[in-house]
Amino acid sequence: MRNLLKRSNRVMLFFSLSLLIMITTSCQDVKLKVAIESANKQCPMEMGEFGKTTSIVYDGQNVVYTFNVDEVYTNIKTLKEHPENLKSSMTIMFQNPTKDVKALLDLVIKCNAGLKMIYIGKDSGDKVECELTTEELKEILNTDISSSQSDLTKLETQIEMANLQFPLKASEEITIEKMLLSNESVIYLCRVDEDVYDINLIEENYDAVKQGIIEELSSQSQPTQLFIKYCTNCNRNIVYRYIGNHDTQYDVVVTVPELKEILKNK
Repeated sequence: MRNLLKRSNRVMLFFSLSLLIMITTSCQDVKLKVAIESANKQCPMEMGEFGKTTSIVYDGQNVVYTFNVDEVYTNIKTLKEHPENLKSSMTIMFQNPTKDVKALLDLVIKCNAGLKMIYIGKDSGDKVECELTTEELKEILNTDISSSQSDLTKLETQIEMANLQFPLKASEEITIEKMLLSNESVIYLCRVDEDVYDINLIEENYDAVKQGIIEELSSQSQPTQLFIKYCTNCNRNIVYRYIGNHDTQYDVVVTVPELKEILKNK
């Protein structure tokens, strides 16, 4: 009789614990659904030159972000050809997350879910997907990286991803060939077609050219503002290096204090 009671108590304890786990999991699941439904109500969200976020949903397995991207700036075909770069970029962007992002990731993990990003070309309709599993999210949050190291890695990753998209026609006379990272600056290498534009005018009108660049950076969307933030955190200027047909070269430099002023005014 005593053994039967002990066995009954163990069974009741097992069911009680199982019920508690189910209730707790269900509660977290509801919290995640409510948070994502609230975020989805903000869609579509404009992201400037990148495109827009069209939906954010929780399908029971993943929190799924869908982006409609401007293919002038984002080459879907290139992303398809470099899935490892896309996943690496996604992984690094979540390192050392802000308090709000960490709270969301913690909730996703508690629901045993993952994150999925879907990028759809605005004109072509081509699609590429990238996913982080629950275990990968845990690893990201458990990886101890200093803030300065994390910012530099994020900056390097953004440059690497941008270089997958280059060369890019910025205007009729200027083509951005690639980006470089030095100890002092992030450098855009811009090739100038001197059959269309006299490169010497850049030197002659340096202040006006620089002001135009600052205004352009100031008007850009959140992804560009985040890029500027990583530049300032890593103490890097942004340099536009204009190179003519015969390698005549002029640098237009936006300094770290000027970049901070851009962020301050946003």
